[in-house]
Amino acid sequence: MTSNKRDKSASRQYQEISGNENESDQTRPTTAAANDAKSKWLAAHNDFVAGINTVGTCMELVDLFAEGSVNLVVADFGNILLMPKLQAKLKVFKSFSLLKENNLSDLPCALVACYTDNLQPRIPALAVASGSAVFLFKSLRPYYKFVLPQIEIAQVEKDVWHKAREGNVDIRAMHDVLNELHRAGTVPLTPRSLTFLQMSKSNEAYQFVEHYKNVELKRQSCVTCMKKLNKNSADEDGLNCLVIGTEDQHIYIVEAEAFTILATMTCPATPSFLEVSGVYDVEFRILAACRNGYIYLFRRGNQTPRNAIYLNSIAVGLERFGKNIIVGCMDSSLHCYTTKGKRYWKHILPAPITAMCQIDYRPKGFQAVAVALANNEIHLYKDKFLVDVIQVEENIYAMKFGKLGREDATLIMITKNGGLVIKILKRTATFEENDTLHGPPKEQQVKIDVPKRTKLYVDQTLREKEQAETMYRIFQQDLIRLKLLTGKEFLKSVQAGLNPVAKTKTEAIRINAEVHGLGPRFKLTVKLQNT
Repeated sequence: MTSNKRDKSASRQYQEISGNENESDQTRPTTAAANDAKSKWLAAHNDFVAGINTVGTCMELVDLFAEGSVNLVVADFGNILLMPKLQAKLKVFKSFSLLKENNLSDLPCALVACYTDNLQPRIPALAVASGSAVFLFKSLRPYYKFVLPQIEIAQVEKDVWHKAREGNVDIRAMHDVLNELHRAGTVPLTPRSLTFLQMSKSNEAYQFVEHYKNVELKRQSCVTCMKKLNKNSADEDGLNCLVIGTEDQHIYIVEAEAFTILATMTCPATPSFLEVSGVYDVEFRILAACRNGYIYLFRRGNQTPRNAIYLNSIAVGLERFGKNIIVGCMDSSLHCYTTKGKRYWKHILPAPITAMCQIDYRPKGFQAVAVALANNEIHLYKDKFLVDVIQVEENIYAMKFGKLGREDATLIMITKNGGLVIKILKRTATFEENDTLHGPPKEQQVKIDVPKRTKLYVDQTLREKEQAETMYRIFQQDLIRLKLLTGKEFLKSVQAGLNPVAKTKTEAIRINAEVHGLGPRFKLTVKLQNT
């Protein structure tokens, strides 16, 4: 009874915060009351016209003001259909209302809340990876901009643009040299040269060269993924480092306090997802899921990956539980691997995966992975068991589980059309093995009733111990007698011409007959060879 009262009070609290008394037709009704009663989740908020377009790596739950109330921070893409007018913004929500927003210069790809100092109270900063830079926000204000190091440019490309700067502009010669360098593929070209090669009209190319010939030639990479790593302490509010994956197949570990590059690692392919664990000053592990269908493991002191896990398809999600790695792939499959590459299990899902997130509810010691599917379902897997299925009204493109406001177990979902859906885990919810929807049956876990040792078994064991030498000698005699009998029978068959390979006396012909199969139906293969 007490747990039910808590669930009702929590639901009532969220309804008051979200302003349900002024609810308009913009908020759709959720599932039926009967389904809500059976579900393990409370529907706290549903706003299908929130206008949020983002992915799971651009969502963060963090206490920005050290008030004990957790805020939702989202790096919003905006309406991509209105490009080239950029509408990317950093939005901060308090409860369900928008508290503040900041404009971003480029489309974001990752958002991380990190600690950059030891000041009290512990207020985190927000690191937003956007384009070729990482923007740091403190107190919701721009604080620092870290730009990725420039990439080496081919000397031939430098000479071509240097001649153009001196006034020696020959469009056809520039096109031939740059095109030959691009086909060689030894060093990638800069975006300026690639844009120049795409121009078909000579007048347009000439104007392009005249416009950019006096601008310094640069080639910078872009950030593809980002995570945080504890620097010298395993505490949740300890100093952090930023682990940044780039388009040019590098992984940088950047100190969040002074923004100096502590380590650089080379990846065989462009990383798409990162998972980190450990402490930088002691020992750490970095998992990188790349676009070539591999997962690479990096350790402290190694600039190249130590282990590699091959996937049958490209990864669309990566989560880590201790020494286990949960990977969702584009072929609608979910895999579990160890860090050494051994696969524990594999599930074929009924629809493609659209989003993944880790669920860690410490009060009950419940750990699972939530997988959103294209058939408007969210599957919860605890180890290899499917323990719950959540029905939603739209496809989910981003998810985040954690504390929101003062509720510890909140699942935040962003739909395909920009809606915001929030559910709270009921305090009476239990995820037991009885709830598993598929997997090995219970009978497989029951131990076999092995019978007790009988007097006959004991007597026979004693006899084998006492007469072991005699029994071995008899066995060897029987084995030799069997080999002798087999050899005699084979000799008889050869002398009588019954072997499968035979030669005729009059003609130089070899016949080889083989019988395939037993019983009333068989296949006879006869080969004739002229010797």
